[in-house]
Amino acid sequence: MKHFRLITLFLILPFFVSAQDDAASDGGSSKGKWEGGLFLGISNYLGDLVEPTFTLKQSNPAFGILLRNHLSDNFGIRANLFYGKIEGDDANYDRNRDRGAKFESTLVELSLMGEYEFLGHKRYTADGAFRKVVSPYIFGGAGVTFGNPDVANGDIEDFGNTRFALPLGLGIKFDLSRKVSLGLEYGTRFTFTDFMDGIKATGDPDNNDIYNFGGLVLGFRFGDKDSDDDGVADEKDKCPTLPGPASLEGCPDSDGDGLADREDTCPNEAGEVRMNGCPDRDGDGVADNTDDCPDQAGLRRFSGCPDTDGDNIIDKEDNCPTAAGIPAMNGCPDSDRDGITDAQDKCPNEAGTGEHEGCPDTDNDGIADNEDDCPNDPGVRKFNGCADTDNDGIADPGDRCPTLAGLAANAGCPEIKAEDQAVLDLAMKNVQFETNSDKLLPSSKKILDQIAEILSRYPGFKMAIDGYTDNVGNDFANQQLSEGRAKSCYDYLATKGIAKATMTFNGHGESNPIADNNTASGRRLNRRVEFKLSPQ
Repeated sequence: MKHFRLITLFLILPFFVSAQDDAASDGGSSKGKWEGGLFLGISNYLGDLVEPTFTLKQSNPAFGILLRNHLSDNFGIRANLFYGKIEGDDANYDRNRDRGAKFESTLVELSLMGEYEFLGHKRYTADGAFRKVVSPYIFGGAGVTFGNPDVANGDIEDFGNTRFALPLGLGIKFDLSRKVSLGLEYGTRFTFTDFMDGIKATGDPDNNDIYNFGGLVLGFRFGDKDSDDDGVADEKDKCPTLPGPASLEGCPDSDGDGLADREDTCPNEAGEVRMNGCPDRDGDGVADNTDDCPDQAGLRRFSGCPDTDGDNIIDKEDNCPTAAGIPAMNGCPDSDRDGITDAQDKCPNEAGTGEHEGCPDTDNDGIADNEDDCPNDPGVRKFNGCADTDNDGIADPGDRCPTLAGLAANAGCPEIKAEDQAVLDLAMKNVQFETNSDKLLPSSKKILDQIAEILSRYPGFKMAIDGYTDNVGNDFANQQLSEGRAKSCYDYLATKGIAKATMTFNGHGESNPIADNNTASGRRLNRRVEFKLSPQ
C-alpha cells in the first residue's frame, strides 16, 4: 500500500506543476502540450561485479512508459515508469573470476525529470504551423528504484528494496509527424548505495553502484484535431481542409497579401486590402488594370500618370518632368524670365543675356558677374574684373594703397626709402624743447623742416607723432608735457604746408621708456618725440 500511494503521487505530480500554464494557454491551440510515450531498450549495471569501466556486456531488455508535459517550446517535464533487469557475474571477468559471486535483480524505476530540447522552438512557426525537426535534448531529475537482488556466493546484505537515484542523460528526437516522434536516448542513474547488487563489502565499497537505461522512445502528442495540420484546431478553423495561418483563422492566403483567398478578388496576385486584394504597383490608388502608367504613381485626373513637378504638364509630355516649368518652355523652368531655360542658364535667378549664358554684367566691363570679383566696378579680365587704379600690377581689393603705386611685398604700398627712415629715426633724438616746456628749441625746427620735405614726397601717407617723458616729476604733469610737445611738432609741420588730416599726435607721459630712467643719459633718451610714417 505504501508503494501504491507513492506511485500515485508521482504520476499526478506533472499535472500540478503544469496547472498554471494550462490555465493561461489557448484552449483551441493544437500544439501538443501533453505527450505520452513508450520506451523500448536495454538496462545494465556498473558496480562491484563488473570491470570498473563502462560496458554493455551484461545488458538486458527494458521497457517502460512515460508522460511528458511541454512547459515551453524547449523545456518540459516528464514522468517515467521503467522496467528492466540488471545482473553481474564475476565469471565473465578474469579479474573477478576467483571471487565467484553473481547476482541478478528486476528493476522498477519511477522518476520525474526536466527535459531541454535545443531546437524545440523551431517545431512551430509564428502562426502555429507544425514543421518537422531533429532536435538533441538533455534530461535530468530524481527517481525512486524498486529492486530485489538475487545473490549467489556473496556476502548478502539486506538494505531494503527501495533506493533513490539521480537520472542524467541525453538523446535526440526525430519528428515522424505532427503527432508522433521517435527518440533515441541513453541515461545513467547515479545511486546513493553500493548495494544495488545486494552484496556487502565486495569489490570497491567506496564507489556507489550505477545503472543505465538506453533505447528508443516512441512519443504520441495529444491535442485538438487539426485536419489540415496548419496549427489551428478544426473547431476554430474557417477552412478546416485547407492549411492556412492562425491570423486568417486557418484559411489559406495563396498570394501572401494578408487577405484570405475566399475574400481576395485577385487570390493569385499579391495586392492590398483596400483594393480587395488586387495590386496597385505604384501605390497611387488607381488599380493597375485602369492605370495608364501602372509602374509610376500618378493622379486620377491624369488616368494614373504622374505630374512630378506639379506644373499641370504630365511627365511623358514634359521636357523637364522633375522641375516645374511653363508651357512656352515645354514644361521647363525659366525662373528669371530671360528666355533661357534654367538648365542652360548659368545664373537662373538673375536675368542675363545669351552672350553671358544667362548671367548679368552689372558694371558692363564685358565680364559676367558670376566670374567678376568686382561686379559693381569696371575692371579688366587680368584681375578677374577688378581695377588696378595705380597701375602697380596689384588689383585694388588686395592693394593697401590703391591710389599709390607700390610693391607687392609691401601690400601694394610704396616703400619708405632708407635715407628718409634714417631722418625720422634721427629726429627722435634731435627734436629738443626748453626745459619743462613744450616750446621748440630753434635747432629742432631744422629737423622738422626735413620731415616736412619727406612728407611732401609721400602723398597718401600719414604721420603719427608720439611724445614721451622721463619719470621725473608728477605723472599728470608728464602726461600733459608729452602731449604738448607732440602737438608743438604737429602745429609746426602744419605751418610748412602739411595737411593736418594726414597727421595725428598723442602724448604718452613716462610710459614705454627706451632707456634706464635711473641714469641721466637714460632719462635724456626717454625724453623724446617719435615720428612714424605709414600708408593711409
